[in-house]
Amino acid sequence: MNLITYFITIFFITFLFELAQSQEGTTTQTSPSTSAYSCDPATCKPSNNCQCASANPPNGLDPKDTPQFVVVTFDDSIQDGLYNTAQQMLNVTNPNGCKAKGTWYVSMQYTDFSLVQQWYAQGNEIADHTFTHVGNPSAQEISSAKAMLHEYGGIPLNKIQGFRAPFLNYTAETFKQLSQQQFSYDSSSSASSDSDNFWPYTLDNGMANDCWTGVCDTNLKLPGFWEFPMYAVMNNASVPQLMDVYLSGSPDDVAKWSMDAFNKHYNGGRQPFGIYVHPTHLSSYPGLPDPKPLMDGVVNLIKSLSEKKDVWVVSNQQILQWMKNPVKASELGSQPYMKCQQPILPSEICNGLDDNNSGGIDDNLLNNCNFGTSNFKTCFNCPSGAPSVSSPTPGSSTQNGTAGYRYPVPENCDPTWWDPVNQKCYCDAAATNCQYKNMAAETNKTSTGNGGSSDASSIQLPVIQIALSMTLVVLAALY
Repeated sequence: MNLITYFITIFFITFLFELAQSQEGTTTQTSPSTSAYSCDPATCKPSNNCQCASANPPNGLDPKDTPQFVVVTFDDSIQDGLYNTAQQMLNVTNPNGCKAKGTWYVSMQYTDFSLVQQWYAQGNEIADHTFTHVGNPSAQEISSAKAMLHEYGGIPLNKIQGFRAPFLNYTAETFKQLSQQQFSYDSSSSASSDSDNFWPYTLDNGMANDCWTGVCDTNLKLPGFWEFPMYAVMNNASVPQLMDVYLSGSPDDVAKWSMDAFNKHYNGGRQPFGIYVHPTHLSSYPGLPDPKPLMDGVVNLIKSLSEKKDVWVVSNQQILQWMKNPVKASELGSQPYMKCQQPILPSEICNGLDDNNSGGIDDNLLNNCNFGTSNFKTCFNCPSGAPSVSSPTPGSSTQNGTAGYRYPVPENCDPTWWDPVNQKCYCDAAATNCQYKNMAAETNKTSTGNGGSSDASSIQLPVIQIALSMTLVVLAALY
């Protein structure tokens, strides 16, 4: 085997491994045990960062006055093709004219940290999905991923608030570790029936849903730590589908199931509606079936939902801010966390944005870090060796004070304002005269009907056939 075929083989084996990983959570578990959950809303209130599990909107809001949130989340590594897929899915506008936002639960292997920074700079949420994508993760798997997102993506530690367990495999110990590491919320549990279709809630009084994991039977109580259930869609056989619902049937069927589930939320307690994807399935790869029919189905669904005047496509972090201070849908657009502004800067800096309007982002300013099987770009210093779970941020390959050194983001400066090359913050946290440009577009949202099915045809090859196809490609390369 020569060197070229060796690397081709490694690439395809890696791809098949990630494809297998991406099947996590497609169908939810059912709940065989009954929760002993009890919570008094008279004492557990948003004003003290406490929220009871409830199918009704918080703070006694009338559902008709409550925003209908749609949250779109992405799991696993951030790479060029996957990033472009996510951007296409969020190409809709909220009622206040701001572009839709999403949450990415990032695992570290194969992630490009320059794209992590770009995702954050556009107002989206970066969240933790462990270092090596393992279920029931150790404390180190969680903390190492958080450290890398901060070190090489420039994401402030206090903005990395969310977590999702790979394979949705978590325990009570996972929640305890997240609370100890100062995360604000988890989103790994499933809401698969009317009995546990709750709004996000805190674990002051324990876990109220997903009791099949056993967490409802413990004395797990974590004041102020939030659980964001993942809301299932029911297929024709009344089997709950959770992640990557577009793989469960034809686009027309999936659109109908999804709209039926959405309407139960919209016409009921207005609980958030979720679209949870592994963008690997929706991105093109040489030698694989064209994912466009699947992609069209998901994009058409999101567009259809976003046409309603009281539907907001948001990140989980935005929902969390709203949960802590619920306001009516008519007041949501003016909330600071819903605005869309971009810094006005005198020249291009390495911050994940096109500051000089050249059509390119971070023009010729990125560092390329190459460790053979581990490669990524970053606005910050390359490590001296390949990061690992036990050593996620090895010492810098460039020493402070020498040419080419990049300065880390200080606590009083957001990375969108920070120049890591010249060690300059153009707007620190205490400044009051920072110049922004408003990125909101004019919009005229009107209510629409319940439609939204796609006429795209379904990809017929299941995952196992795709894997076999890739195996043939590998064999052809070898022989």
